[in-house]
Amino acid sequence: MKSRLPVRIACLAGLPVLLSCEQAPEPRVPVRQLALAESCEVELGCRAYHESLAVRVVFGAEARALQPFPVKLLLETGDQVESVTVAFSMQNMDMGWNRYSLHGDSISAWNAIITLPVCASGRTDWVADFDLLTTDGHYRLQVPFVLGN
Repeated sequence: MKSRLPVRIACLAGLPVLLSCEQAPEPRVPVRQLALAESCEVELGCRAYHESLAVRVVFGAEARALQPFPVKLLLETGDQVESVTVAFSMQNMDMGWNRYSLHGDSISAWNAIITLPVCASGRTDWVADFDLLTTDGHYRLQVPFVLGN
């Protein structure tokens, strides 16, 4: 009986150590908004910038619901991009989960093929929220657009 007691105490004493080994949450990095240039037609390209970062977003011609279309983000100036995601939504509508990761060379071009659902109310006005992680930080760009009919 005496030989088991120290083992139980050691196990109980080790418990708080195991509980305190949880991974600390990553520090939140402030998100910098990219300013969209005044004239923006996604089929021709929309430019956006923030101090030393400039990008251009281009959607495939004739982007339509339920039909795949290309989305491209081109880095014009700035630090190396580590990842790019884009989430699509409609104001005051629940359109489900429409988030895509773009794939690219981290230096200049990021691409994805997107398929968006049809809105039951017939709306075609969308907002694309691009999130860019660069060696300098986290940037966000909001691009409003309308799908073709």
